Amino acid sequence: MSAQPTQALEGTQAPSQIEFLWERYRPLFWTVLVAILVAMGVNYGYKYYQQGKVDQSWSNFSTLVGLDRVYREEPRYLGMGLADGLAVVDALQTIDLASLERGLAGASEEQRPFVLLAIARKAMLETNWDRAESALSDLESKYPNHSLVKTSDYPMQTRQLLDPKAKPAQGKTPELVPAVAGSAVARIRDQIKASRTYAAPAQFARIEPPATAKKVRFEFSNGRSFVIALMSEHAPKHCEAFLEFASRENGYWTGMAIDEIQRTTKTMHQAREMHLGFATTREDDRTKWITTEPSEKPLDFEASALSHFPGAVSGRSEADGKSCADRFWIVGDDATQHDGDRVIFGYVVDGLDAVKAICDDSSLSVQDEQMGRGRPTENIRVTAVKVLE
Repeated sequence: MSAQPTQALEGTQAPSQIEFLWERYRPLFWTVLVAILVAMGVNYGYKYYQQGKVDQSWSNFSTLVGLDRVYREEPRYLGMGLADGLAVVDALQTIDLASLERGLAGASEEQRPFVLLAIARKAMLETNWDRAESALSDLESKYPNHSLVKTSDYPMQTRQLLDPKAKPAQGKTPELVPAVAGSAVARIRDQIKASRTYAAPAQFARIEPPATAKKVRFEFSNGRSFVIALMSEHAPKHCEAFLEFASRENGYWTGMAIDEIQRTTKTMHQAREMHLGFATTREDDRTKWITTEPSEKPLDFEASALSHFPGAVSGRSEADGKSCADRFWIVGDDATQHDGDRVIFGYVVDGLDAVKAICDDSSLSVQDEQMGRGRPTENIRVTAVKVLE
């Protein structure tokens, strides 16, 4: 019997060159990959951090010059953008010049030209012509190549509708007043020149109380006081009635509390004003305050040439076109929107700062604070009324 042939042993295949290299350098590969991912993460984090700083810087700038309220909170600007040129100017009304000056010191180089422009505009609103000119001069000398300074055929400017009453046809671009060549700074300089030489027509000038005008002094529980001079030649019936109330024993308004104030807010520019005269406000229990009862002495409306300049005292409007002198408003700022709606019969001639302080410093509820109008949360009562000789 012959022996069986020996079977060949199955051999093993040697690793390929690629597998050999992978096994050899695998730890190094993972180390490099992790290093790349970490580097990408660090780079992204750094860029995110830097962008956050830039965003915060421009957000602070937006708040500084009032643009935040233009874009976010002011209802009357929604859908308007800056196209009508009024929004930025209105926003600056609620920002004081000192805040802009402080903001200029901390602004970046990219922001400083715009802050200088805002300072110039705010100074114009306050008729501080020298500061407006110096801000523009700084802008020109320090940033001669800035877009606000360089002359062009179409510098930054407002362009009104050529015919505000005309409605553009469907799908057609409305026609605008032609652009004026120059620069933003040059245009503001032209506005400053026109404003400095402007003289209001005589019929718009404030009529000052005569030296012989009857005067009434009001004192309040917060230590403030003011004096009202009556304009008897312009509203004789109201002045007569007001003087009669003031001459009553202890003064008619003694013990009453200010029942409403209005003031400027961060999102709305409005005139400061205060109201006084409801008899029930003598009560400590505010649930007993009644502000719907008719005046004790309704008066016919008296038309006059007086306007709501700061310090104007006017009767509260009553039903059926009547007015009164026992309930009255006092404005701390220009409030010409009330001209023709209220009868002005006097002006504060001493203590206008007290009127403004009462409007600015009085606490309001959270809801009223947002509106800038409402009843003070703490009573501010009249402690004395005196007719001055």
